[in-house]
Amino acid sequence: MAQTAVATGPYTDRRARTRDLRARYLFAGEVLDFYGALLGVQEQAYAEAQSARPGALDLIAYVAENVVPAVVDMTVAAGPLKLREGVADRLNSTDPRELIAAWIGGEEQGALDRYVARASLSPVLEALGAEVAATCTGVRDERHCPSCGGLPQLSYFAVASEDLAAGGRFLGCARCHATWGYARMTCPGCGEDSSSRLPIFNEEGNASGERGSLVRGLEGRLGDHRKDNKAVFPHVRIEACETCRHYLLNIDLLADPAAIPIVDELAALPLDLYAREKGFSKITPNLMGF
Repeated sequence: MAQTAVATGPYTDRRARTRDLRARYLFAGEVLDFYGALLGVQEQAYAEAQSARPGALDLIAYVAENVVPAVVDMTVAAGPLKLREGVADRLNSTDPRELIAAWIGGEEQGALDRYVARASLSPVLEALGAEVAATCTGVRDERHCPSCGGLPQLSYFAVASEDLAAGGRFLGCARCHATWGYARMTCPGCGEDSSSRLPIFNEEGNASGERGSLVRGLEGRLGDHRKDNKAVFPHVRIEACETCRHYLLNIDLLADPAAIPIVDELAALPLDLYAREKGFSKITPNLMGF
């Protein structure tokens, strides 16, 4: 993939937000540094896909030949040790077209395969839009992405367009990054809508309101971030389901209008760990495997 300077689409905002959160959350430094390096590769892939406009029939070969090598090279150069070694070994024995095809086809994949396929394909799907994303395998219903049929990665509350009490709730796709509206207090994993089965976990002082159970113990993991009784993540909470035992992180853009949900979700790793300790699993792991 040619190395040319680009500043395109959503990536400028994502890079800026990654830098902001890196300065705010030192405990997330390794994850955010790596994600920041990956964003440079994805931004390049996004710009080149917009120019090349590969069709649906050429998508797998295009991504395998033009994006996977750059993602692998960046990962080997800047990724955590375990990921560096695993990616290098895996790509020596596997055709990258198989990894991309499996992710497009909604097949079960190991963490390494899923990371490579997802990191490589998502900027291309974003660049090409719904027409190409529509060729991906997946259910099209209210709990799956209407563009590609992928699973939701996160939930967020939008800023109201008018002077209303709250904005709508949206889900963000793990595969193509499209978003779609979804009902509040309804589980995106199974559709459960009984409030007694939908626990919310948030920190004391959370700007979204301290409804539900309080997340406790973060101060022991994050050093001095909890001084003056301020929430570490004032705009992020865990929305879980007792019926299917899944959860998503929800980002409240009214509480922090500067938030970029896909970036802020990555930085909130301590909330993911807390949800796991409570016995919940995320509907789908994020790009970094959490």
